[in-house]
Amino acid sequence: MLLRLLTRYFLAFAVLLFALKPSSAQVANNKIIKVFIDAGHGGRDPGNEARQRGMKDEKHLNLEISLKLGKYISERIKNTKVIYSRTTDKKISLDDLVNIANNSGADYFISIHCNSNPNRAIYGTRTHIHSHKFKASRNLAFIIEKEFSTRAGRKSRGVMDARDRGYNLQALQYTKMPGVLVECGFMTNPTEEKFLNSTLGQDYIASAIFRAFRTFLHESNVHVEDRDNIYKVQILASTAPVNLKERRFQKLDSRVEEYKFPGQTYGYRYMVGREYDLETAKKLMRKLRNEGFKDAFVVSLKDGEYKTSRVSR
Repeated sequence: MLLRLLTRYFLAFAVLLFALKPSSAQVANNKIIKVFIDAGHGGRDPGNEARQRGMKDEKHLNLEISLKLGKYISERIKNTKVIYSRTTDKKISLDDLVNIANNSGADYFISIHCNSNPNRAIYGTRTHIHSHKFKASRNLAFIIEKEFSTRAGRKSRGVMDARDRGYNLQALQYTKMPGVLVECGFMTNPTEEKFLNSTLGQDYIASAIFRAFRTFLHESNVHVEDRDNIYKVQILASTAPVNLKERRFQKLDSRVEEYKFPGQTYGYRYMVGREYDLETAKKLMRKLRNEGFKDAFVVSLKDGEYKTSRVSR
């Protein structure tokens, strides 16, 4: 069964490879396009563990697919620079990942993962974004899923944002450029796990994402997103720095950030969330109040600076 499947994919992949010639069409002014590719998990964090003997943990699959994807982009799209979160088996915290990506000057963010489900019969791909309001991320995500389903012969499970999922993904919420997180398949499905572990399977997945990214650059009318105007929830203000490792912060399932305001009495302010609409921020505020931060309130920021000191009580 697997041999027949791989043979069918090999023939189709050969056609794709023939079509993967270097592209000359570029965005305006031949600007160098920087794409940040994140291989999810790593080091002590294996991600989803291998289910079958001889198979690899998710962290290894993510890295192998990421490196193939980066190679395709570097070799076949002119004026591009690929930046990797990691090229070896090492752990990078989500906070560090966000900071590295934001400080890299990248124009786009692509995170590679593999999925799992208690139901072993479930298989297919899925692409995550932070919000359907972000048109560039949304366009790229739908092109990736279309490429998977129409050219790569994969089962597409569609595109989901934070509201669809019911929770945020930090890597997509806090990065400041258009971004997607691609679930390349289910390791819990025996056939798909073997496909994800095969060289041909990884080539096929990487080429599909590459082709989608190339199409996005050439055909999409929207390549940037305004992520500078945001809402956050302030939970504390202090005259001196506060240890973010205190238990009251550690018990939260949200990232707590310190903002400094030199010359002001309360020069250290501690905030949670990075929301792009007021109602979502208010919902977070109410949640934090229930978790013990009774004085929490919503603030509006632009480029890290207060736009409105207090938006909602």
